[in-house]
Amino acid sequence: MNNTIKILGTRIDLETYKSAIEKIEARINSRYSNTYVTLTCVDSLVNGYKSPLFRDICNNSFLSLPDGLPLVWVARSKGINKIKMNTRGTDLMYKFFENTSQKQYRHFLYGGKDGIAEELKKTLETKFQGVQIVGTYCPPFRKLTEEEDREICQIIESSKADIVWVGLGAPKQEYWMYEHRNKLNVSMMIGVGAAFDFLSGNKKEAPRWMKRIGLEWLFRLMSEPRRLWRRYLVGNSMFVYWLIKEKFKTL
Repeated sequence: MNNTIKILGTRIDLETYKSAIEKIEARINSRYSNTYVTLTCVDSLVNGYKSPLFRDICNNSFLSLPDGLPLVWVARSKGINKIKMNTRGTDLMYKFFENTSQKQYRHFLYGGKDGIAEELKKTLETKFQGVQIVGTYCPPFRKLTEEEDREICQIIESSKADIVWVGLGAPKQEYWMYEHRNKLNVSMMIGVGAAFDFLSGNKKEAPRWMKRIGLEWLFRLMSEPRRLWRRYLVGNSMFVYWLIKEKFKTL
């Protein structure tokens, strides 16, 4: 089975959690640098359709994983239905720590509001004995100055991290990883969106039944309507429109 498809021009790698973690580990153990993973959701596809640069960022990632059931549904409409391919950022991060806590990987947590990364560090260290979290940093919401950016790069470099988990939210985290792929000598950067908030317990996740039927977006919209209404109401509508338009072009 071909494990890669394109949706609205953006590459999607149809991996299970197990296969994604195995590929990430292999890349880390090979000591590659300049590598990043994107968790590609509907909002990412909308941004990619509007911005060739953002689309290229996702397409040039080591893995572009489908974060959200709508991407699974589109894959199934293309005849790929043998595996469950939804790889949520929160679950990928949790499962990675769960499966590798004894392997001595060095983790750096970059993102979240003030104090969230440190809270997440404590949560993960309590949950997974042996995990090595070698640094945290919560950047301001504004753009960093060149001097501030150099300083954080030095902090990450001095930590000798293998993996930088980036929780800035899309599309900010994808741009950050792309811009820093040649500035940081780390094996892997992984953009996990709201995982910092969810895993630290600062935000509630959608009930399992809503996740199972693809309504996690509705739960998040109800939780943060002012911040997320444009992404979900406008963005999701554009996504459906562009899919239909693309479908008619191929008929």
